[in-house]
Amino acid sequence: MAAQQTKETTPYLQVTEAKGVRQVPLASGPLTVGRNFTNLLVLEEPMASRFHCVLEKTGEGWLVRDLGSRNGTKVNGAIINSSLISNGDVIMIGKTELKLMMPAPAIAEAPAPDIDALAELLPSDEQVAEALEGEEEPPALEAVGETPSQDWDASLRQRAESLPERGFGENDIVLMNARNQTVHQAGKTKESRADAITMLRLLLLICFRSRATDIHLEPKETDALLRIRVDGGMVDVLRMDKELGIRLASAVKVLSDIDIGQKNIIQEGHFSTRVPPLPGQTRATQRRVDYRISFAPAIHGQKMVVRILDTANAPLHIDDLMLPPRARDLIKQTSEQESGMILVCGPTGSGKTTTLYSILRDIDTTQRNVVTIEDPVEIQLDGVTQIPVNEEQGNTFSALLRSVLRQDPDAILIGEMRDAETARVGVQAGMTGHLVFSTVHARDAVGGIFRMLDLGVEPYLVSAGLHLIVAQRLVRLLCPACKKPVAPTKNQIERMAKEGITGVSRIYVAKGCSKCLGTGFRGRRGVYEVLNTTAELREVILKNPSPQDIQKALGPDNYLRLAESAYRLVADGLVSFDEADRSVA
Repeated sequence: MAAQQTKETTPYLQVTEAKGVRQVPLASGPLTVGRNFTNLLVLEEPMASRFHCVLEKTGEGWLVRDLGSRNGTKVNGAIINSSLISNGDVIMIGKTELKLMMPAPAIAEAPAPDIDALAELLPSDEQVAEALEGEEEPPALEAVGETPSQDWDASLRQRAESLPERGFGENDIVLMNARNQTVHQAGKTKESRADAITMLRLLLLICFRSRATDIHLEPKETDALLRIRVDGGMVDVLRMDKELGIRLASAVKVLSDIDIGQKNIIQEGHFSTRVPPLPGQTRATQRRVDYRISFAPAIHGQKMVVRILDTANAPLHIDDLMLPPRARDLIKQTSEQESGMILVCGPTGSGKTTTLYSILRDIDTTQRNVVTIEDPVEIQLDGVTQIPVNEEQGNTFSALLRSVLRQDPDAILIGEMRDAETARVGVQAGMTGHLVFSTVHARDAVGGIFRMLDLGVEPYLVSAGLHLIVAQRLVRLLCPACKKPVAPTKNQIERMAKEGITGVSRIYVAKGCSKCLGTGFRGRRGVYEVLNTTAELREVILKNPSPQDIQKALGPDNYLRLAESAYRLVADGLVSFDEADRSVA
């Protein structure tokens, strides 16, 4: 009887491989996985390393850790270093699938919370009232100017329905807490608490459909304002009662394992969602989207900001960047070299890291060892070793770079050139058989050269190490549903002609409709300036040049200007002239 009970309740891995399906029980000790015969689970998988990964039982569940494998370990389609897994989660090693199966009795011992349980963890009406104690009585709503929306449910649903579909609805969004546990759908419990969960689901649906990158919940004196960042600009979504704002913030805190009792300190956390794949994609598992949470104390309460890390909204490969053909060919050619440096310049939020990630994804990681040093690691790349910066532990950019250079890398991504030592070592690495990618804050490609010199890198190193410099901006694309054609002015025609763009008789301006949240824009695209370092330019850099000296050394075949890239999008009817002008000014 006891043996039968153990068999029924023991978790196991369902291993699906070329030769068939088998079950491997999970004991309390670690389960090592790989091709070597000493592993407890031996795989005949060509993409597996000799010692690929290990599964361990922890107090929070089953933890899978990658052991520095050559081709990486995936959990539910995402490459991981370590990840807690729950019932039904899938580990992929090459083409071999390992699915965690936990029989019903085992699940009953440590159930994942459902919507009812989540609602019970939220503050009660009395606790919300207590949180508001001590605040001044708000003035009459007529005196405030804008009345908070009482029918928030209808308002949010109307917003969501006006936006273009993305293949799924509110009930298809599966919430996952910070411990990677799925919060299952269930009936409502106490309405005042479940309201916050419903609001969160609707808000996430709006973000998916509008391709928002951030959510802001801002407590005001008498109410709370909910805003999202879409295409780089802030859009108001809803004004709500302050009590409902507290409940929404508490729901996010509970999902993120953040103490809901604290409200005067900085708090950080994370949670995730699973949603169906985008139309046209045939992935067997749902795609996962991560959210980074930050709470900061403000004068009227904690402000909440949610960063949305959805790779579906970003280009994945070089061709997805929609570069001008000449720029695309230069970047592809340089990224296939064995050494040298590609430097991407631009202000914060201009898409520099996204561009570098797109280049890295096109590198054959089965043949090359690719390592990144980032602060922080936000998007995980398949087949790439990613190392986070931790200055408190002494893991700075420069220290990690020196360590990585001793680990036989072929390509290295350095998140940012922040100091002289990192810049110098990075350029030297590009001269000694490594392909180096990095970013720097500079206005344009020529400014990128001078920024490296300002950091203290010797001119001969900059001259020899830099192979390609890319400057970029992000411009908002006009909403195709409401953009309005107009004739260009004489000044606009003359300015485009200076960049070699002539014969433009019609351009478009933003108008605004429900499909673009009234902004007139939908989506963003990069505009690029690409500078290829020729032999003539290298000679000029060696002589401590001025910007004018470098401009004289540039020719049309090795230099694509930002303004030309932006105004071509205007001529194509994709971008307004004002938006292009703003981006390259």
